[in-house]
Amino acid sequence: MAKAAVAPAIVDFDPMVYDIMRETATELRGEYIWLSSHADTAAARDAATAAHIALWQDVDSVRGSDLATITAKTDEYRSRLRQLRATA
Repeated sequence: MAKAAVAPAIVDFDPMVYDIMRETATELRGEYIWLSSHADTAAARDAATAAHIALWQDVDSVRGSDLATITAKTDEYRSRLRQLRATA
């Protein structure tokens, strides 16, 4: 017997918060890609490549209706972005 489709829960917050999280992650991913392209060693290149792949997997795991996780991930990505830019 086939399962019936379930409608997604109605989101009771501004959906732009999700877009902001993804946009922040895109900026962070760009930094990792730049680091990968400009790495001095193969190990540094591989680490930056792995970081940007892991980041995108992490972003894709966040549900658009989970405000707590979206907010936490946005804060995390902003922090990581500041750290990378401070050491560049």
